[in-house]
Amino acid sequence: MFKKLLQTSIVLALIVVILGAYTRLGDAGLGCPDWPGCYGQLIVPDAADGTKLEGYDRPLEAAKGWKEMVHRYAASMLGLIILILWFLALRGKPQRFQSMTLPSFT
Repeated sequence: MFKKLLQTSIVLALIVVILGAYTRLGDAGLGCPDWPGCYGQLIVPDAADGTKLEGYDRPLEAAKGWKEMVHRYAASMLGLIILILWFLALRGKPQRFQSMTLPSFT
């Protein structure tokens, strides 16, 4: 299980980097002005593009918001997988724990 999860994290890390570039090049970095949600919700609101939502300076741009949120969700999944790997390494072999813990100091 550890090895498959590790391989999944490597692939997901590559996907997060690609999504980050796509988000940046698509000028969607501010598609959702707040974090962790988007305009106070977990997903991009259903309001029409250009709608000025109460309490926010920027109007809603749904396409940019979705690009940003997909990147955030992928990065969150990667973080969760890394935490699971760390706990599995903690419970597993001592060499595995050292190989997972020592790089965190760099």
